[in-house]
Amino acid sequence: LYTAASRLTLPLAEGKSQQPFYCRAQHPEGDRYVELTNPGSVVPPTLDVSLHPPSREEFEGPFRNATALCRVVSPRRQPVELRWLKNGAPQEAGVATRGPAADGHGAYVTDSSLAVAAADWDAGAVYTCEVEGEMRNTSKALECG
Repeated sequence: LYTAASRLTLPLAEGKSQQPFYCRAQHPEGDRYVELTNPGSVVPPTLDVSLHPPSREEFEGPFRNATALCRVVSPRRQPVELRWLKNGAPQEAGVATRGPAADGHGAYVTDSSLAVAAADWDAGAVYTCEVEGEMRNTSKALECG
C-alpha cells in the first residue's frame, strides 16, 4: 500500500475558473491520474470585451475589405461563446476566431475577426460582438474621423 498527498492553494476565483485539475502519481507499478473539482458556489468570471473597428487604410486595398476585431480576455481557459451581428442579424461568413490562448499573466485571450466590406461600412452598418451577454458595437457613425 502506498500513500501520497499533495496540496494546491489558489485564490477562489482563479481556482474555480480553472477547474478541473488533474493530479498525476507516478510509481514503478503504474501511473495514476485523478481529476479533481471543488464543488460549491462558482464565482462568475469577469470578461473584458473590446471591439476594434476596421481602419480606413484597410479599406483602401484592392479588395475594399477590412476587419473588425473583437478581443476577449477571460480568467477561464474554456472557450467563450462569441457571435457577430450585422445590423442585428447573426453573421457566420467572414468570421475567424482564435483562442483561447494564455497571455502569460494568468488570463486567456480569444480574438475573433469579421470581414467588413467598405460599402457596408460606408452605408452605416452596425457591427456587434456579443460575448456571453456582453455586447460591443461599432459603425462608421460611432467612430471619430
